[in-house]
Amino acid sequence: MNYNFKILSKCERLIHYYHKLLVNYPGKEIVLKQNIQRTLYELVEYIYSYSINQVIRVKEKYLKDFIVKLAMIDFYTNMSYELKIITKKQVEVLGRNIIEIRKMAYGLVKSNEAT
Repeated sequence: MNYNFKILSKCERLIHYYHKLLVNYPGKEIVLKQNIQRTLYELVEYIYSYSINQVIRVKEKYLKDFIVKLAMIDFYTNMSYELKIITKKQVEVLGRNIIEIRKMAYGLVKSNEAT
């Protein structure tokens, strides 16, 4: 359970950083902005769902859904950079956070496979 809270705190840090960036998104990219916001909150929802459930198959489903949503955040980040909404430095900061969270999530997947 402690490992889950590390992922949760990393996700919260990612959300806070992204919220600072989302303020500067242009109005014409409202769909991208809304998708980013929704997906960020879904990350937290999936981690809580993973933590609460006791059935291994259900836990695995939420963990895999979490990884998919994390991949979508990575995609949205790259799109934001290509559209010149965020800078290269901001992409690097976000990328490091995403990679760190992804490694932790795959670590959870591996530990669940071992049990």
